Amino acid sequence: MKKYNNTKTVLSVSNKSAILVYIVAALMISTGAIYFIVASQDYSELSQSVSTLANSSNNTNENKEAVDTIATVNEMIFFIVTGIAYIAAGIWMMENKYYSKIPYVIAALGSIALIAFYISTRTTNIPSIGIQGDVGTIDIISKVLQAAIAGISIYIVRTSTIVWRSATTTRAAPSSPAEMLEHEMRKIRTRGEI
Repeated sequence: MKKYNNTKTVLSVSNKSAILVYIVAALMISTGAIYFIVASQDYSELSQSVSTLANSSNNTNENKEAVDTIATVNEMIFFIVTGIAYIAAGIWMMENKYYSKIPYVIAALGSIALIAFYISTRTTNIPSIGIQGDVGTIDIISKVLQAAIAGISIYIVRTSTIVWRSATTTRAAPSSPAEMLEHEMRKIRTRGEI
């Protein structure tokens, strides 16, 4: 028996789940791209808003335009941060495919939270946001992608099993993670779970 440290956790997944890892990562990156597209649309709207504000001479219109400008800036920042988070999580999934369930849990929770936030902004008067009445095609597409991300991520987390976890345990070290994964997959197949 050898003592070892810092061995990564390896998840045992079926072939179908292995394909789903790539699909959910692609959906994450696509959703991030959609958020960047919406942020660029907000930037265009902000440019028009600032030029209108500069040409306006009415104080009432100036105040309304200033409030709209602040709301647009806040919205644009939110979309940029969300886009970065989705792309970073998608890359994290691609890098760590089977070594952690954490990116899938984060993706599911984040996507569900964003869907709930979207619904609440359309149904509840939230301070500094108000009730949003616009529901566009890009909104629907992003919510469908987020629902797919949440569903697939939950499926991956529920169907994958942890094969190897080590921090400070004493066991014989496997010769390679691939060998250990193959051994565990054989055990699962013999139990008839795949």
